[in-house]
Amino acid sequence: MILQITMTIYDKLYGTREYEILKSLETIYEDIEKKQSAWKEASNVTCPDGCGTCCVNFEPDILESEALYLAAWMLENQKEKAYEIISDKFVPKRSNPEAGCFLFDEKSPYHCSVYGGRCLICRLFGFSGDRGKDGLVRWKPCHFLPEKNLHSLQHKQYSEKELNSIFNALPPTMCDFMEQAINLTPGHTGDTKPLRKALKEAIIKIVFLTSFNDNNNGGTVSNSEPMSA
Repeated sequence: MILQITMTIYDKLYGTREYEILKSLETIYEDIEKKQSAWKEASNVTCPDGCGTCCVNFEPDILESEALYLAAWMLENQKEKAYEIISDKFVPKRSNPEAGCFLFDEKSPYHCSVYGGRCLICRLFGFSGDRGKDGLVRWKPCHFLPEKNLHSLQHKQYSEKELNSIFNALPPTMCDFMEQAINLTPGHTGDTKPLRKALKEAIIKIVFLTSFNDNNNGGTVSNSEPMSA
């Protein structure tokens, strides 16, 4: 397993809508990891060690499912930070916290301070393609990649035909995974919120749900509401 939400969180959410969302998104994340690993092996394109340039001035707008997953991961792995966020006491580890992702760590060599729970765009950027109007896959190397990491490729968009010719493989496509994630919350039609807002709301929700869902005492929560005994 590449993921880091233990059964403690899942046990406490069992029987809720949020449990189903988390488990389904976990499957999507595992699929991303598997397909990206195959693409990296085929293309031989890698990020420079300690880069993180793509995160410096960027903070994503995210789906509810992404926010819930990151919230659950933080409550399992960085509980103190999660509670600092919902109490407005969290201090970002960057000189200008408004200039990009508030979870970016300037002093860490890998920069992302929540890597295990990171959102879809953070997982997909650089090692996924998209689809043109014809529905065919296309891919363009990250424009932050130095020439030595491109291995004779160019900073240009490659068509599906070119990709098959050069690599005999295709990258995973961002739009396909996004559609899967959107479908986890029917009726929301892809609604997103800024990360720092969505994450705080999601942490509050999971803290509330888990506080009412003590399976050791026989309690359950269904449809995000505590059931009566």
